[in-house]
Amino acid sequence: MNLKRVFPFLDWLPLRLETFRADLTSGVTVALVAIPQSLAYAQLAGLPPYYGLYAALIPTVVGALFGSSGALSTGPVAMTSLLTAASIAPLAAPASDLFVVYAILLALVSGLFQILFGVLRMGVLLNFLSHPVLMGFINAAAIIISLAQVPTLLGISASQSKHLLTDTWHVIVNIDRMHELSLVFGVTAIAALIAFRKRAPRFPGVLVTVAVLTLLSYLVGYESMGGRVVGRVPQGLPEIAVPPLDWHAMLVVAPAGFLIAVISFMEAMSSCRIIAIRTRTRWDENQELIGQGLAKIASALSHSFPVSGSFSRSALNLATGAKTGMSSIIAAAMVLLMLLALTPLLHHLPKPVLAAIIIVAVVNLVDIR
Repeated sequence: MNLKRVFPFLDWLPLRLETFRADLTSGVTVALVAIPQSLAYAQLAGLPPYYGLYAALIPTVVGALFGSSGALSTGPVAMTSLLTAASIAPLAAPASDLFVVYAILLALVSGLFQILFGVLRMGVLLNFLSHPVLMGFINAAAIIISLAQVPTLLGISASQSKHLLTDTWHVIVNIDRMHELSLVFGVTAIAALIAFRKRAPRFPGVLVTVAVLTLLSYLVGYESMGGRVVGRVPQGLPEIAVPPLDWHAMLVVAPAGFLIAVISFMEAMSSCRIIAIRTRTRWDENQELIGQGLAKIASALSHSFPVSGSFSRSALNLATGAKTGMSSIIAAAMVLLMLLALTPLLHHLPKPVLAAIIIVAVVNLVDIR
């Protein structure tokens, strides 16, 4: 048996000092982007923001250890979070205990599907999935999720009718209840994120935007003025446990799990191809399916939601010179530090800023053509 086929991380060894330095730089840089993104994508998935940090910890390490592409960054991503929210919204209210249970089961089921695809060596077959059907679904979901962030951006209490038009009408008729300072924070964040993306795409603009606006929120007393903030983030590690195996619930989420398994892999696959071309290295579609599947199962075991390979963070990993998956492990170590010691810094982070991050990320997925 070829051990490197079962344990791809053996290819990293022995890790030279020069390689480790490059991975250290990349890992720290990616973590500075991943931490605020993870908080926003958890909110996008319909979960409390700190679940994003859980998804950026153990699943990131597992994806790096068992994937085939060294520079691929695994963790919370906009697309998978968007699909999670869209899939569970008809079943439970966002952020409710039942919603969390469904999200965990969705991570488990989608991970099992990906491992099955990898074991059956179906990586190549996923290339034949109908692109127009996928784009139609993605465009619709992106528009719905973007509009769903508008109440948070305006500081208006969201309606939970599960009907987009009804909820949009609720915002329109209650526009006089808009919290002006929330709108200022949200619009400022959108402007800053777009400016960083256009003028300095390699700069950690998300982190700078979040840090500055969180500090400003604290200084002006945004929470005491009626603004909604992230609030208390539980300090410490997520509980590691097998999720409750409710077979009826697993059957309910199975179609969504299949969809997430396919679409999230297509996103990861596009990153892997670019990395392979740029670095002139090889990658294995089926091994990556197994690695991404194991990362999703790790997410379920750490009580979080489905993860995937991030296109934007993988591009940043590549741009900053990452050589092996050690860069992702270093990024996860930074998330660990945040969970163990730095969570109080997130208390005053305005929720409209997270909504702005989601809107900027998701609107980018809409393909008008």
